[in-house]
Amino acid sequence: MPDCRNCVFFKLHDTYEYLGYCVNLNEVVVLSGGRRPCPHFREVTLDDLRKVLSSVGFLYCATCGEYIYTLEELEKHLRKHVVTSGFSDDVAGEESPAAD
Repeated sequence: MPDCRNCVFFKLHDTYEYLGYCVNLNEVVVLSGGRRPCPHFREVTLDDLRKVLSSVGFLYCATCGEYIYTLEELEKHLRKHVVTSGFSDDVAGEESPAAD
């Protein structure tokens, strides 16, 4: 069954693998085992990922939690991993407790 992580419109959170942002729906998405992709689902292609890599400068591997910066890295991760354009939480630092 297709997963939102494989959609061209989905950006996976870089810390929480169950959380993402759908650009098409303009909303935060919580991934759950029974969640089906929306009717706008479009499987991401290698060309889509190359375009994001060239315009944004990085991609995110959801399988191993690494950022991808080159086409060579992308090709290596695509063999058995889920690659998506990631997004980071700008306020995560404010929510994290500080240690003295």
